[in-house]
This record gives sequence, structure tokens and C-alpha cells, in this order.
Amino acid sequence: MEKIVITYAWATWCWKSPITNYMSTKLWLPTFNTDAIRSEICEDSLKFNEDEAQRRIRERYISIIEKWVSFIFDASVDRKRPILKEVLRENWYKIFIISIDLDKETLQKFYESKWYNESMKMIDKIYEDHQKFLKEYSSDINLHINENNYKKRLEIVYEAVYHRIEEIEKC
Repeated sequence: MEKIVITYAWATWCWKSPITNYMSTKLWLPTFNTDAIRSEICEDSLKFNEDEAQRRIRERYISIIEKWVSFIFDASVDRKRPILKEVLRENWYKIFIISIDLDKETLQKFYESKWYNESMKMIDKIYEDHQKFLKEYSSDINLHINENNYKKRLEIVYEAVYHRIEEIEKC
């Protein structure tokens, strides 16, 4: 039987974790969060070390895949899609991608509301990168969340993922 990994396509620092926490609780799925590992590095040594972060990320990613359980990858695949896809397919995982497709104006309002000043400086590039991803990988996306359905995102995502897991388990 195949397993599923749920992940996202969208900008960095963009509200993936609340969706992840909701799904993890409702569906009893473990999460893999690279930001948490990066924070752990800073807390351990009071400074950030990218090499150590990459080592721990690789180690834990391999560990979860070796356990062969369905999980939520709380990160954006926009920049990692080819690598992630290959590793997961080699290990018999189905990939469920949730794309958060907000227009630039809404993205700007969200950044402002969370005081993400550094992100505001990069908003054009962040937005363009996602548009490129959508062009290249739109056929891989399972669910789109946009400014019209964003407030109902938790239930929309839960329902879609729940039904996808049921489909996979029937095979």
C-alpha cells in the first residue's frame, strides 16, 4: 500500500503551519518541519549554522521516509519540487500538494498584518517564483486555496486530504 505526503506550494513564511497543525490533529499525521529544525539549531548553539541544519534536515527526512508512514511536510516545494518528487516516488509515496494562490495584494496585506518586513522587500520575487512554479507544475497540484476560499481553508484542506487518504488506502 502506498503512503501519502502532504505538502505546500507557496511563498515562505505564509501560513502553512496552521493548516499543518489542524490536519495533523484531525488525521493523526506526523509533521516534518524544516523551520522547527532551524530554530532548534539556533536554540542549541545561540547562532545559526546552515551546514548543521542541512545535516539534521537530511537525517530526519530519511528517518521518516524509512519508517514509511504518511506525513505532512510543512514546507513549500516551490523551490524543491524536482528533488522531493524523485525521493518520494522512489519510496512509493503519493504526493498531495496544496497550493496557496493568493494575489499579490492579499499577500501584501498578510505580510503587513504579521509585520513580515523582510518578506515585503522580496514580495515581487516571491510572487513571480510561485507563478513560475504554477506554470511548470500545475498538473501536480491537488488543491488550490485562494483569497476567495482562504477563510475556509482548514475544512477544505481537511476534507480533500481525508478523501485522498481513503482512496489510497482502498488500493
